Amino acid sequence: MIKVRLLTKTIFAGCVLTVLAASSVYASNLAKVTATSVNIRSYNSTDGRVVGTANTGDVLTITGDAHNGWFKVKKPGLDQGFISSQFVSVYQTDATCIADNVNVRTNPSASGAAIGTAKKGQVFVTSGKNGEWYQINFNGNTGYINSEYMQGSLLKYLPSVQSPTASDEVTAEALANNIADNIYAVVTVDSLNLRESPSTDSKILRSFYNGYNLSVAGYKDGWVIVSDDNGNTGYVKADYIQLKNGSKPKNASFDVNDADTYKFEQGYVNTGDIDCREVVAYAENFIGTPYVWGGTDLTSGVDCSGFVYSVYKNFGITLNRTSRDMYTQGKIVGRSELVPGDLLFFNTGGDSVISHVGMYIGEGKYIHSTNGAGNGVTISSLSDDYSTSTYVGARRILE
Repeated sequence: MIKVRLLTKTIFAGCVLTVLAASSVYASNLAKVTATSVNIRSYNSTDGRVVGTANTGDVLTITGDAHNGWFKVKKPGLDQGFISSQFVSVYQTDATCIADNVNVRTNPSASGAAIGTAKKGQVFVTSGKNGEWYQINFNGNTGYINSEYMQGSLLKYLPSVQSPTASDEVTAEALANNIADNIYAVVTVDSLNLRESPSTDSKILRSFYNGYNLSVAGYKDGWVIVSDDNGNTGYVKADYIQLKNGSKPKNASFDVNDADTYKFEQGYVNTGDIDCREVVAYAENFIGTPYVWGGTDLTSGVDCSGFVYSVYKNFGITLNRTSRDMYTQGKIVGRSELVPGDLLFFNTGGDSVISHVGMYIGEGKYIHSTNGAGNGVTISSLSDDYSTSTYVGARRILE
């Protein structure tokens, strides 16, 4: 960004005017008009000739501060004019950092996590003030910098802004510089692999579903070092998580000892023609049917997708034939919102590809056809180690 030239003086109509910046950066010094039919004049006085008007909500580019209650402005169709500051509200301006290695924080407080540092002479788009802190745009994120280190002739006109109420995003760059602390990561893709080392060729330790919260320990070459609720530690790609400042929220789980775990599903009533619990009851009739790859016969043999496909077909619903294609159907639901009949998807091959499907039956359990230990249609717990480590997400077919 081109540096703002501060405190350059010029004489205009007998008044001292501060030139804010070269024309190429005028767009960062913006104000909105707060009244109707406001006159824009030829110089900074009501004696000036009217050269234009502005109305409520119009955006003006401020090119100078006349220091007597007037701004020099421009707008489409008008290259130069003056307007009284009482009729405009400055909402954005360029400001310059006047010291080296100044922390930029996620909150307007010295205790806020640092997301990077500002250099002397660096110019920032600044949009508000909170106490002794200015709110700035820092590498595409909202940040805060102490007013002691900022200079700009329009800063005093900026509005007050509230402190953020939710956890703010933290950049991977802050991790790389070992600046950020007290942060956690949220998975933003359907299935994210935890790897033994920072490489896509390394061993996959487990997979995480969309929305899973991870503890963060560090950063290396585009990978973030994380750990899950079971103490598994490894690397995930920074591109597929969102870093946030604050304490890691608890992940949704299915603890049979937790009385509140199943309240959502117990009170759920689907509104469609097909009762989701009737679908589950029908599916449970086929417990023990052997696993047969490619099979769709509920009595002689089914594979995982063949089982789900055939159960739903009995109720007049045609699903895609493979688990991977089934995952494109229905409505995505979170783990804490599961109800009987929802389809559950897993990545059992360690390659980020959907490879298994089952049907949630309630109380943290699901029915599926497996060629593993169950060998056929069986019921498993969604909270066991294998299910937890391979779970990707869920889809709701019935409404």
